[in-house]
Amino acid sequence: MFDRRKLIRAVAAAADAWTDPDYDPRTVAVKETLEAPNAFTEEAVAFAVNQQMSLLTEEALEAWIGGRSASSPCTVGVLNAGNIPLVGLQDFLAVLLTGHRYLGSVSSKSPALLPAFVADLCRFAPDIAANFALLPELLTGADALIATGSDETIAWLHDGARDLAPDDAQDETTGKAHDIPPVRCLFRGHSFAVGVLDGKERADTYERLAEDVLLHEGFGCRNVAVIWAPRGHAPDGLLEAMAGFRGVFPAHGRTAGRLAMQRALLEAVGASHAYGEGLEFLVSRGEPEAQSPGHLRWVEYDDIADVNDWVGKQPVQLMVAKPRFQKRLEFGGLLLVPGEAQRPALDWRPDGIDTVDFLSGL
Repeated sequence: MFDRRKLIRAVAAAADAWTDPDYDPRTVAVKETLEAPNAFTEEAVAFAVNQQMSLLTEEALEAWIGGRSASSPCTVGVLNAGNIPLVGLQDFLAVLLTGHRYLGSVSSKSPALLPAFVADLCRFAPDIAANFALLPELLTGADALIATGSDETIAWLHDGARDLAPDDAQDETTGKAHDIPPVRCLFRGHSFAVGVLDGKERADTYERLAEDVLLHEGFGCRNVAVIWAPRGHAPDGLLEAMAGFRGVFPAHGRTAGRLAMQRALLEAVGASHAYGEGLEFLVSRGEPEAQSPGHLRWVEYDDIADVNDWVGKQPVQLMVAKPRFQKRLEFGGLLLVPGEAQRPALDWRPDGIDTVDFLSGL
């Protein structure tokens, strides 16, 4: 019988153990993670693990889930992204704490952290219904689906996948490798964060904003990829803060190589740009378009109405701005102050959708 209270105690106990950087299951998982083909650094992994574990107290978990639970428990398949460390932890907890069975698939870019935490949780709650599988088995074994990935991956899942699973698992009418109704699917595609300045920011605000931009090398949906500033406002303060941030969170070894092509293109077209020593970050002026990860676009505005009009047409995950200035932003999504973008709350709603509500409604 499902005992949520017991499970919450187990999650809190496991999280408490994982706050110790020398805890063996954590150190082994971190080592495997840093050896995987990703853009993670030791400092960024430690930040992500510590931040997420600090949220998992009994009180916080109880408040997050409340009395919500599944009326008809089922197997929920979760396709996890691999863009930032420990991505997918919230989905895992939401599935289990609403009473469902979890069937996850992890990216080769981050194959160790989430499975290691789940395996360690089994010491505190041996009977949890959680397993990991490759994508074909996940699609054929799930009754509902949560998937996070590129727009191409999400489009592929929308259309179904031919010849992925054995013939007897395919829908003979459509040829799809899975037959999960759209109402039982939660898809999350590409998105990014935006910062808006009023031109009166102080040094400490720029320091927090540098974290929003550079942590995880720009790969997360919560990474600030575009910053709007009043026309004529120079980015010097932010550039200085970004250089300082790199002194604490060094760039991944492959970041400079990734940004070199971007810099060469900017130079070829004569676009205004600046970069850190060793090409640890890149900032360019131009049209309000998200660039490749780690390349920040600086855009000037004359009227805040232009910003509001643009934001309404983009896949913006969240916006950061000073509290008083937020009142001028017409954005129905998540509004945060600088320094909060990379510190998601336990109950944050990707794409504005409450995951727990989705799961309890299955």
